[in-house]
Amino acid sequence: LLAAAPLAGRRPRLLPLSPPPSTPSIQIQNRLYSMSLLPLRKARGMGRCEASLASNYTQTSEFADLDWENLGFGLVQTDYMYTAKCGPDGNFDKGGMVPFGPIEMNPASGVLNYGQGLFEGLKAYRKTDGSILLFRPMENAMRMQTGAERMCMPAPPVEQFVNAVKQTVLANKRWV
Repeated sequence: LLAAAPLAGRRPRLLPLSPPPSTPSIQIQNRLYSMSLLPLRKARGMGRCEASLASNYTQTSEFADLDWENLGFGLVQTDYMYTAKCGPDGNFDKGGMVPFGPIEMNPASGVLNYGQGLFEGLKAYRKTDGSILLFRPMENAMRMQTGAERMCMPAPPVEQFVNAVKQTVLANKRWV
């Protein structure tokens, strides 16, 4: 089910994330491509987004053991997370997937001392054919850049943000 309503008569844009289930369910697609139709005014990393996954992730079952009918809003621990570090120059390293768990953080971090942080929620949908769609990831990336600019924080390039989302969703696809 698509929970988003079109705005001003426009249809929501969903980007395909995975192929139909003709590939084994545990295998993760190695190359992903997407293109947003919206202009990227101030966004860095414009254009084609490509994610490459070097390895497969081990999953215990095709779908997570959840009460999908009564799933509310809140933290649901998944199998993997994407981490990237930002250097003093404001640039982010390549980043990558790691098992879900604690993260290392400097005690002087702005998020700990001043509450200086950003959150972007993004929806992923599984279609009846088994493929997965992301709801407007480029727009989420641009919103994160705008928020970071307002908070005087560095932001990852649009392409890196979208690739990180794709990798995270694919690694955790049993939760979609």
